[in-house]
Amino acid sequence: MFYLLELRDYLLVKPEFLGPGFHEYCDDNLRQKVEGTFKEHAGIVIAVVEAYKADRGKLQEGTGLVMVPMAYKAVVLQLFKGEVVDCVCDEVTQLGFFGAIGPVRVFVSRSHLPQGWKYSEDNIDAGAGPAYVSEEGNQLIRVKSAVRVKLIATKQENDRLWAIGSCQEDFLGPRAFG
Repeated sequence: MFYLLELRDYLLVKPEFLGPGFHEYCDDNLRQKVEGTFKEHAGIVIAVVEAYKADRGKLQEGTGLVMVPMAYKAVVLQLFKGEVVDCVCDEVTQLGFFGAIGPVRVFVSRSHLPQGWKYSEDNIDAGAGPAYVSEEGNQLIRVKSAVRVKLIATKQENDRLWAIGSCQEDFLGPRAFG
């Protein structure tokens, strides 16, 4: 789920920022560059906790920019197959529902819901929207519902992370807030 990792990256700094305030500029520039991005083999960088120069900068020939190697500690979100997570449902369709775990989008197909759950649009005119309703009718999954899912697959792309989940095991499914 969330990890604290030490990562490295390079910054290209214009010569006008090499004077007083250089370190603060590098810290701010690093945060703008990496927060909210996806790092391969690490996950999505949520926040930079601490940043420091890893070495002296080197002049990049032809551009006049200084390449500064930076090391930093960051809070990173990484999801794994088989992990049980809580998400918030943000879309319900006839094919299943989409949930969000921070910046990660999780899809749960209707075939991965427990036996007997049905798609319903009964209360759509009352403003409740479409939902999945349990066989007994005492549980439902609709927009803004908290749902516990088990991840059965994850996919990493250049700038985001996707997951497919299931609610078919014990202790999975809709949760009450609080």
